[in-house]
Amino acid sequence: MKRRRLTKKQRKRLHESCNGKCAYCGCNLRYEDMQIDHIKPLSNGGMDVIGNMLPACRSCNHRKGSESLESYRHSVENFLKILNRDSVTYRNAVRYGLIIPNPQPVVFYFESIRKENKHG
Repeated sequence: MKRRRLTKKQRKRLHESCNGKCAYCGCNLRYEDMQIDHIKPLSNGGMDVIGNMLPACRSCNHRKGSESLESYRHSVENFLKILNRDSVTYRNAVRYGLIIPNPQPVVFYFESIRKENKHG
């Protein structure tokens, strides 16, 4: 499927829609470094329309890949379990109190700013 090419104005609007931050992790995102992610991946029946697009950093966009939003959320929520399972360095850092695991439900940045806009 051929993807639509966004105009500069559309790309700027998407970048600004999340205050110049990645829609997922909330890191500062330079316009030049922004990637466009389809919330519902095209490979899973998502539409190639602005309403299905978010600005993303390279790391989040590549990690999410063709996962659904909820599948990606679940993957992020499992990071601590995976680190604990696979990394002796991580487990040692926890034992020495250098890292304090803080498991919690993941709320993506774009979701948190949408909540703020509804309530404030």
